[in-house]
Amino acid sequence: MKRSVILILVLALLSAILAGCGGTESSTAGGAETSGAAASSETGTAPEGSTVPDYMNPVGQYPIAKDKITVSMMAQKDATQPDDWNELLVFQRLEKLTNVHFDFEIVSKEAFPTQMNVKLASNNYPDVLARGLVPNDEDTYGPAGKFIELTDLIRQYMPNLQKLWGEVPDVKAAMTTTDGKIYGLGYYFPSSGNVPVVSFFNEAWMKNAGIAKVPETTDELYAMLKAFKEKDANGNGDPDDEIPFSYVGVGAFHLYIQPAFTGYTGGSNADGWDIDENGKVVYIPALDTYKDYLEYCNKLYKEGLVDPEFVTQNMEQLRAKIMSNLVGMYNMSPTIMNGTDVEARDENQICLPPLTSPTNSKKVLAAPSSIATSSAVITDKCKYPEAVARYFDLFYASEEDAVENFCGKTVLLGYENEHWKYTDEAKTKYEFIPPITNSDDLNKSVSITMYLPGYVNNMAMQVSNKYMTQKIEESQKKQKAYEVTSFPGMARYTKEEADKISLAATDLNNYVKMMEAKFITGEESPENFEAYRAELNKYKLEEIKAVKQTVYDRWDAASK
Repeated sequence: MKRSVILILVLALLSAILAGCGGTESSTAGGAETSGAAASSETGTAPEGSTVPDYMNPVGQYPIAKDKITVSMMAQKDATQPDDWNELLVFQRLEKLTNVHFDFEIVSKEAFPTQMNVKLASNNYPDVLARGLVPNDEDTYGPAGKFIELTDLIRQYMPNLQKLWGEVPDVKAAMTTTDGKIYGLGYYFPSSGNVPVVSFFNEAWMKNAGIAKVPETTDELYAMLKAFKEKDANGNGDPDDEIPFSYVGVGAFHLYIQPAFTGYTGGSNADGWDIDENGKVVYIPALDTYKDYLEYCNKLYKEGLVDPEFVTQNMEQLRAKIMSNLVGMYNMSPTIMNGTDVEARDENQICLPPLTSPTNSKKVLAAPSSIATSSAVITDKCKYPEAVARYFDLFYASEEDAVENFCGKTVLLGYENEHWKYTDEAKTKYEFIPPITNSDDLNKSVSITMYLPGYVNNMAMQVSNKYMTQKIEESQKKQKAYEVTSFPGMARYTKEEADKISLAATDLNNYVKMMEAKFITGEESPENFEAYRAELNKYKLEEIKAVKQTVYDRWDAASK
């Protein structure tokens, strides 16, 4: 009798389970696009004991919403984009996939900040704000309760973003406010074209000057630049018109020569601040080896190996010199040679690897920044924050995790094999499929190519002109392996921290730049380096350093 009762109970339980499996017409990630049973709730709140709100299907099943829902979004537009983003193919297909319809209000870049602040102040704002925010907006409206804190939503509904955090912890750190909260979704866009464009030169110059190999040390670079000056390196018959090395300001020195002596990059946007192997903040212009860097640059300047106009010339003047083939090494993209006599002669542009020096044996180069924050926020007006979180999580999908051929990369390039295709089996190169020829074409009819939240991994190289190809291939071959991060430029400061050091940091930076130029040009003797270093403390160096250490420690903790 007991066995019969147990059997009846088991059969009843199995029947209930089977009925539940067939009761909703949802699909898995690769399945159908049809909507299922009507949602019993439109509040966006999960019933007690449920893992998802009643209006939604479970994570990994589509559509996201059982019945179509509407979400309002105000977003910043670019000139080539339509006024109604629902005209774009990406949003049309995503609506079919997810059952999430967006009611877009599209605003120009100039008008977005004002309109957003007016709407927030009047308590008349949309469910989502995108592509026009800055971190300060999160700090202002997040704690005020107008922007939703996203940590729990990310944990429950955004597995692709969590996967990215595991692979690139700095993305999580950049999204985290000073109080440890997350209000805005970030944008991560590693790209083959985002390279540190430093120290390209014409291979023909090297051959004409009798240089057998590309320099790898500061001594070898000196020898090459000296040969550029003394021989007819550009091959025009005039041995006296060559400018071995030209640039605007001291930026090229920072990016390339200074790391060779100090072993630190200071980053392109870190103003000389870096982190040592123990996680301690370092100020490069105060290091002993910084003096060696200044002395080397002064040697180049005194011997005429550096353009004497580097302090005063502008970018257009430099560009004209390069295009006239008067400059040996330059800190610009080699695509500047397109349409010149250099291109007509089919001469190659190559770059140097990071250098070592007598004071440093470690090759380092500043890694380009690939992170943007505050790409979108969900406001407290939104009835369906869970669905919006799942919707945006599609934008963080890698190619391997694409859903119906959509992933973060789709936003940038369109749909694979429809708007673009790989041209080699290794998937290192791609090309657009006509009528799509560039991002402007995509913005008009397919997608919003930049700065929506997401993960856009575009390390493949677009099949392009000769010098764009050389720029990317040279950088990947000679520089990529040595790229390192420095003090995080995306790190956030509290209001108190910013108020404490912002003016002092500006004054310090201005003083260092002025003295750097003076040391390089010989206006200031290297013998005065210790007096210069003592002067740094008058600009509150130690106080600034202490604040930056606190900021970095907070960043490091947030990345874990």
